[in-house]
Amino acid sequence: MADLRAALGHALEPAYRVEREVRPVGNCRMLPGPLSLVVDSTRFEQQVGQLGRQLRHAGLVAPRGAGRAGSFLYHTRTFVEGTTLRAWLARHGELPLRQAVAVLHDVLAALANAHAAGVAHGDLKPENVLLADGQALVADTGILGALAQALVDNAGGAATATTTLCAADYLAPERRAGQPAPDSRDDMFAVGVLVHEMLTGRPPVGEPEPLEEVRSVPAWLAELESRCRAAEPGARWPDASAALASGSWPGSGA
Repeated sequence: MADLRAALGHALEPAYRVEREVRPVGNCRMLPGPLSLVVDSTRFEQQVGQLGRQLRHAGLVAPRGAGRAGSFLYHTRTFVEGTTLRAWLARHGELPLRQAVAVLHDVLAALANAHAAGVAHGDLKPENVLLADGQALVADTGILGALAQALVDNAGGAATATTTLCAADYLAPERRAGQPAPDSRDDMFAVGVLVHEMLTGRPPVGEPEPLEEVRSVPAWLAELESRCRAAEPGARWPDASAALASGSWPGSGA
C-alpha cells in the first residue's frame, strides 16, 4: 500500500496531493498486475480525456485525467462529498419509495446524456452512484470502455478480460457470455438491477418474484424494472432516454 501511495503521489504532483484513501470505493480499486501491463497508458489517458470532454451533464462525475504510476494505472475525478448508494444500502437496507424514484430519475437523466454522446457506462453498480446534497450522481461512466480501447491486444480478444472487473450481479447476460464492448442496452439491465435492489435491499438472484409481488410500487415502475432486466437485449429500453420518457415522475405532470 505504501508503494502504491508513493507511486501515485509522484505521478500526480504538483496538481494533486495524496492525503488518504476514501472508502468504500467498490470491488476494484486497482487493476490486476497482468492486465495493467498490457494497457497502453498513453492511449488510456487519451480515451479518458475524450470522456471528460463528452460527459458534461451535471449528474455525471466526469473524469479529469489518467496515467500510469509505476505498474499502476489510475484515473482522476472530482472529489464528491457524500456517500455511495452501496454504503447507504449496507447501513439501511431498502430505500423509501420516494427516495428510490428520485435516485432512479437522477441516474437515468445522467445516463441519457452519456448515451446521447455515444458513451455507455459499462460498469453501473451502487458503488458508482454517489449520493450528495439530495442528488444522485453517476461516476466512472465510460472508464471500462476506455480501458478496453487501450488494451494492447484488443484485436486479439484481451478486451474480454475487462468484464472480470465488473460486479457480476449487474452484468447483462450478453456481457457474461463474452460481449466485450458495453452498450446502452446492457446499461439498462444494470439499471433494472439497481431498481430491484433499492426497493428490496438486495439484487435479484435467479428468477425472483416480480417486484410488484415483493413491494407495493406503481405499475410504471414495476414495468420499467421488468423491461430493463429482460434477458434479450432487444426487449429492453434501447437507452436511458427512452426509459426516462416512460416514467411518471413526481412533479413532471406525467
